[in-house]
Amino acid sequence: MSKGLAERNVKSKLNTKDWNKLERSGQQIKRNEARMLIKPEHTNRDVYIIKKGSVAIYHADNMETPLAVLGANDVLGNRSIFVHQNLYAKTITDVELIRLDQTAYRTFYLAYPELAIKLTTELSRLKLIIDFPERTANSFLSQVKSGLQNWVNKTTGKKGRYCHNC
Repeated sequence: MSKGLAERNVKSKLNTKDWNKLERSGQQIKRNEARMLIKPEHTNRDVYIIKKGSVAIYHADNMETPLAVLGANDVLGNRSIFVHQNLYAKTITDVELIRLDQTAYRTFYLAYPELAIKLTTELSRLKLIIDFPERTANSFLSQVKSGLQNWVNKTTGKKGRYCHNC
């Protein structure tokens, strides 16, 4: 596992109200240990929110070393990370999940936009971890912020760039 995986935010991203909305909107499912949850050939675009247990994400070329290990409150799904990639999601322990299929996700997005944005943000973070395993999502975001601040400093510090009298 990469260093970035160990540094993931361990505090709960979802509160009790969030879980109540998710349980009303999605289907609760259970999977036993060592079962495939998602395979590259799956055409579904489901989103899964882990209530209990652990799920590992593997690349087809290396089913020994996980790219990411997800636990309670983590989000995964075909929506962003599994499209056009040879990735698998396999349960490490017995898991309890909430599954939102494409139709349920659209309805959920309209009913609870703030919570849907939270889920989408988590999917994006996971995509960053998988696409750039050498970086953590936090370090990537800090690099973006730093670059933006440098750009602001450069552009605001040069008065009269085109006017020699300013």
